[in-house]
Amino acid sequence: MSAHQYRARRRQGSPTVLLQSRVAPEVREAVQEAAASSGVSIAYYMEALIQQLVEENGTLPLVDGPRPQREELPIPAA
Repeated sequence: MSAHQYRARRRQGSPTVLLQSRVAPEVREAVQEAAASSGVSIAYYMEALIQQLVEENGTLPLVDGPRPQREELPIPAA
């Protein structure tokens, strides 16, 4: 259990929008642990992390795309 008794919250009435994503289970676990250790929600943690990256780099960093599949799957002609 976290040493924090409550989680940080954004100011009342702050505008927000929904942002959803699917990630690998180990990524989710790492984010949950980091957010809990920070005493904040996962949403607050992700927002703060993104803001920190922008402040440090001037923009969000670009990432490599997913690896292509090793073999092409056969698709029967219609």
